Amino acid sequence: MSADPTVGGPLVDVSKEGSVARMTMRRPPQHKLDLVLTRALRATLVELDAADDVRAIILTGSEGIFCGGADLPEITASGTLHEFSDAVVELFALFPELRTPIIAAVNGDALAGGFGLMCCADIVLAVDDALLGTVEARFGSWPVIAQVAALQRTPFPALRRNVLTGKPFTAEQAERLGVVDEIVSAADLYARALEVAEEITVAGDAVATGRPALYRASTLPFREALRAGADAFVALAGR
Repeated sequence: MSADPTVGGPLVDVSKEGSVARMTMRRPPQHKLDLVLTRALRATLVELDAADDVRAIILTGSEGIFCGGADLPEITASGTLHEFSDAVVELFALFPELRTPIIAAVNGDALAGGFGLMCCADIVLAVDDALLGTVEARFGSWPVIAQVAALQRTPFPALRRNVLTGKPFTAEQAERLGVVDEIVSAADLYARALEVAEEITVAGDAVATGRPALYRASTLPFREALRAGADAFVALAGR
């Protein structure tokens, strides 16, 4: 659990149910990302990924909001713009390297950088009234970091329109595009996330090798990806 010394409370609350860890962002009202929260998210993910008793991680927000993006007024006022941008890169880039599958339980809007954060997850469950996407264009800006993460889940033509207009997707639109894997009622969201966690950890310890190998394969030339897969195959078979 990571705390913000300026408010004295947990920014990332962690609870466990069996082998599933639940990470809850608690920076109301919109859990907007500043330097402290961004670093706390990364540190918590690293800690949970190293834990032998954690097989899946559920990432969610509190109070009916997933994440509203970057808290630019706070970042500007605190003089942490460069540190924050570096921290976001380190947070988003961490996801493909983790051994542990991540489920985003999107309990409300995931906008701007919050949409990028959501798109880093392996599986996305969302409530039916959530708005999902970048919004920066509507405010005369551009989601230059979030759009990179969003490409992990969003078809390019759909993302292009979202980025250009700043108009987010409804949950139904996002599900049709494959950005959201499943729409779930708010009352059932966490229970369904636990069910999905059980479904995606059926491979047991092999996930720790296979998951990062899958992400590496998506970025390598075909022959190099096959070679990396063959090396991982030998490692798994020889356990």
